[in-house]
Amino acid sequence: MSQTERIFYIDRMIREHGGVSARQICDKFEVSSRQAKRDIEYLRERLDAPIVWSHRRLRYEYLEPWNGLRFADETSFFAFAFLRAILDRYAYVPVVSEETTKLLKEKIGGRYISISDKVLYELPDMETIDGEVAFTMCQALLNNSALDISYIDAKGESSQRRIIPLRLINYAGKWYCIAFDSKSMELRTFSISRMDNVRAAGAPCFAIPSDDAIESYISSSYGIFKGEVLGIATLRFFGGAARAIRIQQWHKDQIIDPVPDATDPDAIDLSLPVHNWTEILGRALRCGSNCEVLGPPEFRKLWEEEIKRMVEKVGEK
Repeated sequence: MSQTERIFYIDRMIREHGGVSARQICDKFEVSSRQAKRDIEYLRERLDAPIVWSHRRLRYEYLEPWNGLRFADETSFFAFAFLRAILDRYAYVPVVSEETTKLLKEKIGGRYISISDKVLYELPDMETIDGEVAFTMCQALLNNSALDISYIDAKGESSQRRIIPLRLINYAGKWYCIAFDSKSMELRTFSISRMDNVRAAGAPCFAIPSDDAIESYISSSYGIFKGEVLGIATLRFFGGAARAIRIQQWHKDQIIDPVPDATDPDAIDLSLPVHNWTEILGRALRCGSNCEVLGPPEFRKLWEEEIKRMVEKVGEK
């Protein structure tokens, strides 16, 4: 059992039952009375808990009401359990050591560790990063140092680059690196899956953009709902897709309306501001015939043209 679990137990016993004895702590966790008293001292000296010994009741009590750990006990253990479940999938956290998981297991402690074995993360589109590449990236982020990389762009063309990694971003299951590119002398987004032969290149020989400049670049680059608004998209969903969309939030300003006089009682219209037609088009197409793009006209045209291309592919078979 971890000291964290014992501390929370002592606090909970005092708050809920008025006090706790060293014997109760020893019996509960199979520790010595000396260890139990060290835990009491930890509460008093490190956490400033007003804990005192009651000679009349032969137990430890709070001299005055104290809620320093009231909302941190089981909630914390559950949170740590979820974190451990995430760490078990390296795709989510690509840099993990045995020492990390060992420390986290000790932090959770006791019966709470079983929660992490019952929490599963299964996202099929999650892209992995090679552990050595992730480690090298993190070192560069920590030291503000440069990396030499081989990079294949979207057209399949290969080039040698020297970059300064500034942010790692997992967006829609794919890993990206926001970096200052010495070739263009600008901030650029690099797909980590297209990188090869990543190696340290020492200190940069040019200025690194400010945090404000980096955040401004990110806010204008990522996601359907960032950057300049292109228009208000309206999509009509049917059946199971409609029922799923009802409980999803694609945008903080989205509006969901039932479709009056529809043959499908589940049908809804989703309207929201959009900054990138291509990505939201992909979301619409994933719903197949259970989604119809209503507008604006330029977005509907993109949708219709993509469907025609798919029909042509079928006709070629």
